[in-house]
Amino acid sequence: MQSRRDVQRQKSRVSGKKLVVRTLMFLLVAMLVLWGTFALATQPMRSAQHQAIHLAKKYAGLKTANGFYTYNRDHTYYTVSGKDRQGKAILVIVPQKGGNLRVVKQASGLTKQEAVAKVRSENNIKKVLRVAPGIFNDRVVWEVSYRNAKGSLCYDLLNFKSGKYVQRINNL
Repeated sequence: MQSRRDVQRQKSRVSGKKLVVRTLMFLLVAMLVLWGTFALATQPMRSAQHQAIHLAKKYAGLKTANGFYTYNRDHTYYTVSGKDRQGKAILVIVPQKGGNLRVVKQASGLTKQEAVAKVRSENNIKKVLRVAPGIFNDRVVWEVSYRNAKGSLCYDLLNFKSGKYVQRINNL
């Protein structure tokens, strides 16, 4: 016959196993919910990226894509960076609402790194948040958003070809 202590140990082991199983099930369900939420939240951007790359390949001579940017000012533009059929680096700027694609040879203007370096050299930047090419006043620009040393949000627009400042918005 089992003693009372042995019976309690068995019950304790069973309840411990149930707790482990319940905890693992909870974690599994939580991970699935988080993954599903992330997938749903990023689906529109993935769709826009896929469509922009498709249009750039079909109409602008893009052979390989190696970057994707979103620019939001007066209008939204998606930009695909990559190489054309001749192996030259290009940017293909696709308006969100339709219209003509704009193809820019990367060699004819600033690179992303050069745009960031210019803004860094003239501002006290704590952290660069985002860099994206787009269209502002019918000109190709690089938008660099950052936090300055005071922690304020700042946006600088640089002309793609000349590197001159087109617009500066500081301390938001």
